[in-house]
Amino acid sequence: MLYIRRFVWFIARYLIVICVLVGMLACGFYMAMNISNIYVVLQDGMQKRVDVMLTRQQAEELNKYFAAEFLLADPALQGALNGQSAYVDYNITGFDYELEIEKAWAWPWDSYANCTVVERVPNITGNVIASRRSEIDSRIPKWVGGRYDITLAKLAGQWKIVGMQQVTVLMEADDITEDLPEEILVP
Repeated sequence: MLYIRRFVWFIARYLIVICVLVGMLACGFYMAMNISNIYVVLQDGMQKRVDVMLTRQQAEELNKYFAAEFLLADPALQGALNGQSAYVDYNITGFDYELEIEKAWAWPWDSYANCTVVERVPNITGNVIASRRSEIDSRIPKWVGGRYDITLAKLAGQWKIVGMQQVTVLMEADDITEDLPEEILVP
């Protein structure tokens, strides 16, 4: 009887260890899957938001990344779509987009995630629309980026951005080389 009891405890101990390890691996797998999905939604969604704000085209694609309630309540996006943007008089042909995700966390059993990101658009290319050439400066206004706290939710099995609050405003630096004498410029 003593040998049977020792054998059962031996098996039980290893089963418990194996179950704990399998549980930890499953938890890690689902955390990694959620975080990778969140990274894709943040990168693609925020870049598409800037694209729509600059060009006012393909706004319906924002529904892939943002909750409908957020899109209706986003003042920057609504201003751009209503013609109240600084870029409404420009034909934007391209831009450089940078998004740095500083913090992202989502538990495997949660349907919400909180992230902190820094958004920058260091370069915007384009020109003034033909009807406004005589009235508008040809230099395209600098983008006002910032640090954002973003909340994502899992809606119908997909991560979507449901909230965004700007924590810090980041202005892009003007190109100071325009005003410097030529002898100061480094080739």
